[in-house]
Amino acid sequence: MLFPSATVVAAMVLTASSVGTSSIASRTATRGAPQSSASSMNVAGLWAPKKTAKPKPSRDDDDSREEELLKPRNPTNGGGGGGSAPKTKRRPIKMDESAEESGDDEAEEGGDDEDEDKPKVVKRRKRVVEEEEEDEAPEPLSSQPSVIPRLINVGIAPAIMRRSFSFNEAALQGDSGVRMGFQLAAESFPLVTRPNGWYRTIGLGLVYEKEYGDATHNAASGMFNGYPFSQSRFGLDLRFAIPAGDWVIVMPAVGYGLVGADLQRPNPTTPTNCTAASAMDPCFGDVHSSYLSVDVHIRVGLTPTMAVSLAGGYLQGLHVTRGMDQITAEGNASMKGFHVEAGPMLMLQDWLAIQATANFRRYGYAFQPASGTSFSYRSAADTYYGVIAGLAIFTK
Repeated sequence: MLFPSATVVAAMVLTASSVGTSSIASRTATRGAPQSSASSMNVAGLWAPKKTAKPKPSRDDDDSREEELLKPRNPTNGGGGGGSAPKTKRRPIKMDESAEESGDDEAEEGGDDEDEDKPKVVKRRKRVVEEEEEDEAPEPLSSQPSVIPRLINVGIAPAIMRRSFSFNEAALQGDSGVRMGFQLAAESFPLVTRPNGWYRTIGLGLVYEKEYGDATHNAASGMFNGYPFSQSRFGLDLRFAIPAGDWVIVMPAVGYGLVGADLQRPNPTTPTNCTAASAMDPCFGDVHSSYLSVDVHIRVGLTPTMAVSLAGGYLQGLHVTRGMDQITAEGNASMKGFHVEAGPMLMLQDWLAIQATANFRRYGYAFQPASGTSFSYRSAADTYYGVIAGLAIFTK
């Protein structure tokens, strides 16, 4: 039996290792990996490849891949099934809202920097338009129906008035009597239908009142004589309604008025010759005077359909007519006075109401003798008081 030597065994091992190394190298070369003489090491019959860094894809490759991913994919037919492949929806890319806003803000800031010196006319116009729209916003009157100013308000009522006229001398004849008549009144706020504005509560007031009767005188001899007599009043004013809450209306007014008293006697007589003792018939003088009125009307609503009113004012005489049949037959006269009236109002419908007022008016006359004349009386008082009640028709 032959036993190989140690030298022969070592040579066989080295030969086998070299053959294995060459086969592995040739197999690796066929896969396309580059090899070099220093790419492997053989230490004591063991081989290991050298570690190399992984190659990084270029930026152009990344862009081309992103474009390919963004391109829509055409549906492809499957293998044996012959059906179309299911479509896959790509999720849209959402941008960050904060980024958008920041971008817009930057753009606006940039634009503002460029247009710093330019006048911002558009914004000013927008502010003016907004202010006009606010001014034109409807502001309906919130007053209650019983006190609210109306477009048209017409009243007609019977009147019972008592007149008391006397000079400051008791010997002179005066007048005292109750007469019946009527009163026509109208009130209009022509702009009250406007949606807003302070001027919509500016209105007009009109009143005409007249009573008829007789003027009588009882002579000392017991004879009784009388003549027809009439008394009248006319007034026109400009008024401004001021709502004081929902239940109260305060209405100042400035106007013009006329007052008259007419005794239809056949022969006129001066006041000095018309004494109570010697005269056989009524002979007091007529009155025709004009005045300027400054009034205040207050209306208070008790319920939506019921209210009370109070009115009063000062009367400044403008002119007292002169004439032989007038109280001014012997001299000039000036006039001043006042009036007060109050009463309730009850609505029956939204266009109809009943109303009543108690009236008190007083006119004072002061006389000045004309040149070449003299008389002892210096003043006279003309007072009216009574009740007026009737219907009022108005717009809703």
